[in-house]
This record gives sequence, C-alpha cells and structure tokens, in this order.
Amino acid sequence: MQDINPIRGEAPVKIGAIDFRIAVTFSGLARLSQALGAKTIDEIYARLLGFEPKAVACAVRCLIVVDDADQLDALVAKILDDSNISLADQANWREAVEAALAGHVATGRIRRDERTANDIAADALLGKPVSPS
Repeated sequence: MQDINPIRGEAPVKIGAIDFRIAVTFSGLARLSQALGAKTIDEIYARLLGFEPKAVACAVRCLIVVDDADQLDALVAKILDDSNISLADQANWREAVEAALAGHVATGRIRRDERTANDIAADALLGKPVSPS
C-alpha cells in the first residue's frame, strides 16, 4: 500500500485483517449518495458513522483507493467477507471516515483560501505556504 495522502482526503482503514485506504472525493460521494439513495451529506455522514452495513459496503466500493485497479473487485470482496468484517470494526471505520472527510473539507478550504486569519498565521509559523498558490 502506498503512503496516505491526507491532502487528497485519504485515510488508512483496517477492517478485520485487511489494511487499505479510502479517499473522500466529490465524485466518490456522488456515487455513494446514488448507491444509498441519500439526499444529503448529513445523511451519508450519519449512516457511515453509524456503521450501517449497506452504507459501509457501498462506501468501501465507492471510496476505496487501490494501487492496482485490476485488484479492486477481489480486495472489496475480501474486505466485506463475513469472515473478515464485523461490528468490532466500527471504531476503526469511524476514525477513518472522520479523517478522510476532514481532509477533503480542509483541502477545499485551502483551494478557496477560506482559512481563517488564525489558520493562516498558524501555517506561517509552521512554515507552510500562506496562500493556496
């Protein structure tokens, strides 16, 4: 597995014995919304954090990041196999979803330079770029 890219809204996940990564992107959220019949991001968020089985299964398929697209179906099947996934994975899943969503939102704000003055000052102190360009 390649390194995690939080700027891309990626987060590591461990479900059962399998480590993988997810990325929250707008297109991924659109696919997930359609698969779930969800109307709002709030509904998607609640269903993902609530570890609703259908929402998790759809999200694994819609948000997973793979190094080799040819392995996507096999990896998703292994992750969602009853011998791998259980309710015990809820905490890991919740942490990953929250991190991926936070990364997606933070990147969007930076692109729009919607950072607060405090954020800009903190970035400057930490040696990060002060402007999005």
